[in-house]
Amino acid sequence: MWARWVMALGGLLALLLTPPFALAYFAAYGTSRESPPAWLTSLQAPLVDAGLVELGSSAAYKGYGLLYLVAWLIGLTGLIGVLAGQWPRFTDRLRRAWTVAVGCLVVVGVGILCCYGLPESLCWVAVFALTVIGFMAAAVAFAVLGRRFRGELGSTRRLAWGIGLLGVVSVIGGMALVGHIPSGPGIGFALVALIAGVARPWRSVPARVVRQPSA
Repeated sequence: MWARWVMALGGLLALLLTPPFALAYFAAYGTSRESPPAWLTSLQAPLVDAGLVELGSSAAYKGYGLLYLVAWLIGLTGLIGVLAGQWPRFTDRLRRAWTVAVGCLVVVGVGILCCYGLPESLCWVAVFALTVIGFMAAAVAFAVLGRRFRGELGSTRRLAWGIGLLGVVSVIGGMALVGHIPSGPGIGFALVALIAGVARPWRSVPARVVRQPSA
């Protein structure tokens, strides 16, 4: 199934872009009060030497932002393809939960596009807030989604909790690990996209017949 590999590719690209993307931000806009985490700092010199990070270059940072957007859209396209193949198995409640969750990820993508594809003078703060809102809404949406997986499909507690905590762990843990938006909050989503695309965990979810309304 092509969709799972597309999803995995998007996750892999986002993960690979995270260190240079975040370091490009700190190199261009970092202050004495805002510095990269230690693990990123250790990568700065090798990435600078390799020409992947330019100190003080806002253009390089915006370029990474557009590359990250491409990775995000690739992963999102793959996710939608995976869901299309699983859609007949879902109940109406689960379909609504997935629609909201995917919608939140789309909002994040729109925010990234506006942040890095438009001039900074065009309400940059407002579109940056759109990215943040998208991530926060996704944290709530995936919590609801995990509950729906347990209640509607009878999935294992482990899978339900994993889905339910994905957004919260990615947003909070990613920010603590990377300290940059969107690559920080997005790191958990990217990692899960990669792992899920390769491992296909949905195969272990029991299938339930969705009853169609009688005519």
